[in-house]
Amino acid sequence: MTAIVAWQWMVKSADEVTHTQLVQQELTKWLSATQDLENGQLGYLLTKDESYLKPYQSAKGAVSLIHNNLVRLVAGNVGQIAVIESIHQTIKERLEVLDKNMAAAGKGGDVSPRPFGADEFGGKIMERLRSQIAAAKQQEQMLYRRELKQFRRQSSWLLGAMLATLLACAALALVAMIRERQRVAALELTALTLTSANRSLEQRVRSRTEELAIERDRAEAERERAEALLRDVTHRIGNTLALVVGFINLHIRHTTDPKSLKTLMGARDRIHAIASAQRRINVVNDLELVRIDTLIQAVLDDVVEAAGEDRIVLLVDVPPLLASAQVATSLCVLTQEFVVNSFKHAFGESGSGCVNVLLKRKGESGAELVVEDDGIGVGGSAVVSSTTDHDGAVQHSEGLGTKIAALLTRQFSGTISYETMRPGTDKPGTRVIVTLTDLVLSDPEQLTPLQHEERPPSA
Repeated sequence: MTAIVAWQWMVKSADEVTHTQLVQQELTKWLSATQDLENGQLGYLLTKDESYLKPYQSAKGAVSLIHNNLVRLVAGNVGQIAVIESIHQTIKERLEVLDKNMAAAGKGGDVSPRPFGADEFGGKIMERLRSQIAAAKQQEQMLYRRELKQFRRQSSWLLGAMLATLLACAALALVAMIRERQRVAALELTALTLTSANRSLEQRVRSRTEELAIERDRAEAERERAEALLRDVTHRIGNTLALVVGFINLHIRHTTDPKSLKTLMGARDRIHAIASAQRRINVVNDLELVRIDTLIQAVLDDVVEAAGEDRIVLLVDVPPLLASAQVATSLCVLTQEFVVNSFKHAFGESGSGCVNVLLKRKGESGAELVVEDDGIGVGGSAVVSSTTDHDGAVQHSEGLGTKIAALLTRQFSGTISYETMRPGTDKPGTRVIVTLTDLVLSDPEQLTPLQHEERPPSA
């Protein structure tokens, strides 16, 4: 800021010095123009040659122009304006004398030329003019010296201010450089600290990752071992039940009592259904859930194969839902009871037809199992009680199959109802509707991606 102020002062001083020089030059030109007037008049008076009038008129115009320039230059300075106006008044007086002489010579009067400024009045005026211009120039010269001295002094101030500014800039640059080095050093230290911390964290993450990988492999091995054990146990149970079925078959072959034979055959079919479900159960990764659609289909295929009934077509429509192994086994046995009942009683000894098995969800928890056939029907009523058999008579005492079905249904807080599908026809058919209120089923999409990818087939 100091350098700027000093620079402004120096520029102002330089302008004032230049202004003083210009004023001095104009004063010198003013005196020279006045002398040109004298010379033009003298030449015309001596020669009567009008060509001298042109320099005379030109000098008059120059005198007026110089006056205007000087007034413009010294505007604002009352003392200089007074000096300029005083000189201008003297020049006007001299011009009046010169104009009178030129006018007289132009009219043919006897105006004898005299030496330059020889007339007493004109000479005094010229002497006064020279004195005024000399005094004005001397005053301007003094002003010039004073302003030049001030200019030099302010130049020294400017130089000092610039040096001080440079020193201040150098000091600030040094301070900034020191602070920048300190900042860089701090950043380098921070970077080293972060690098060290990063390496430590990477080492810990690497160690932890290795530990987790070991634990994951160990857990995977344990899971595979548990799955293998569960599958082995499941198959062993199925094989054991198959062995029981074999023992029952031995008893059947050596039994002659019709009632005992019927009881043994019923027990054999039910144990065979449970064994079939156990052999075909294949749990998913949580060691609990199974696909009921493939399981029910496989168990019913075994029923058809064991019955050897080519005249009856079995259609199964079960959605791909998941249930626990225990629930799936109970659902398979329940479905098998009604399908076997249709096979035995719906079509007689030689009739043919179709048996449909449908399962659908009802609400968030619950399902409905429907087993329907196009056989001879239950007769008479379209809807009969849960104790109505396929022979059309209402039973007052429940058979073993009905008791088993009712027991499995109550396991899910359900009910059983029978309907006649086409009343009044030769084959009215029968529809068994089993409402399972507490049967919990889930969608395969609810499994985690890992469970979904690793799910083995259920059959």
